[in-house]
Amino acid sequence: MIRNLQYLRGIAALMVVVFHVTCGAGRLGEGVHLSCFSLGFVGVDLFFVLSGFIICVTTRDAASARPLDFLARRFLRVAPPYWLLTALVANVAVLMPGLSGATVFVPWHTFASFAFWPTLHPVIGLYNPLLLVGWTLNYEMAFYALFAIALCLPARGQVPAACGALALLALAGLALRPGGAAGFYTDPVILEFALGLGIGTLHGTGLRLPRAACLALVAAGALLMLGAVQANRLPTAGVPAALVVAGAVFAERAAGPWHIPFLQRLGDASYSIYLVHLPIAPLAQIAWRRLGLGAEGVMSLLYSAAAVLVCLAAGLAFHRLVEAPLGRLLRPTFQRRAAGVRSVAAQPVT
Repeated sequence: MIRNLQYLRGIAALMVVVFHVTCGAGRLGEGVHLSCFSLGFVGVDLFFVLSGFIICVTTRDAASARPLDFLARRFLRVAPPYWLLTALVANVAVLMPGLSGATVFVPWHTFASFAFWPTLHPVIGLYNPLLLVGWTLNYEMAFYALFAIALCLPARGQVPAACGALALLALAGLALRPGGAAGFYTDPVILEFALGLGIGTLHGTGLRLPRAACLALVAAGALLMLGAVQANRLPTAGVPAALVVAGAVFAERAAGPWHIPFLQRLGDASYSIYLVHLPIAPLAQIAWRRLGLGAEGVMSLLYSAAAVLVCLAAGLAFHRLVEAPLGRLLRPTFQRRAAGVRSVAAQPVT
């Protein structure tokens, strides 16, 4: 494990949580406006770059580079917690339709949500699944499928082929401006996976950078993030995120990992935090109002801090009670299957 990347995962999850908590007053009352942390969306760009890097690094050995094994591992990592929460949201939409104005049960939309296929949300009109944050997982699963195809090639050509395919898709999107799922999957944001793959490839060469240069990369990326714009996120958010990831990765190689236990815990639970926080945030708003607490001035800051802590606590609990046990339950099954495949493959042909 590259520990610095776990810290970045924790930071990315925290950024997204603060973004959603502060940029939507929702059920706090008419005319309530919080101090929006509008740059928090960059946490998603960090996740995409990190994903590209991690996939590059974890498929270097032959056993991890088998396409079907790779897909099975990634599927078992991503799908079960997401499906569980999607099913929960679907049941809430059916049984308590008034709880959230943005959550309605429409069969085709629900099916597409489980299938990781982008389709227009029936209420908000964007390509969000039933569990709204799942739009990023549609990109992740498509990236895994693309990289699994690239794994069929000789090792030296895998990353170039994947990066080339991502570049061609992005260029087609810019040239043709397609709509629907084609427009979704040709958005330039997909090149953030390629940036991560590139960093992973450099890391695999054994490259070393001076510690000062690594810290300069992190600082430069963080400063450039201050100008991030969602409508132009690849250059304004993706590239800065790549600088931060590269700086963190090579900083650990140069001087060892940082030591930030709190961020380590958030990083370990970052996937759960990401999945859980958006359904929890409206509940925090409802609870705040029922307690008779206002959301003006200093109270708005207190609410934001309290809601962020509640979302983080819920994510940590989900990781400990659901995601981690699911992983322990499913991993042995996959490992036994993979071991059986390797055992058969190792036997001589007679």
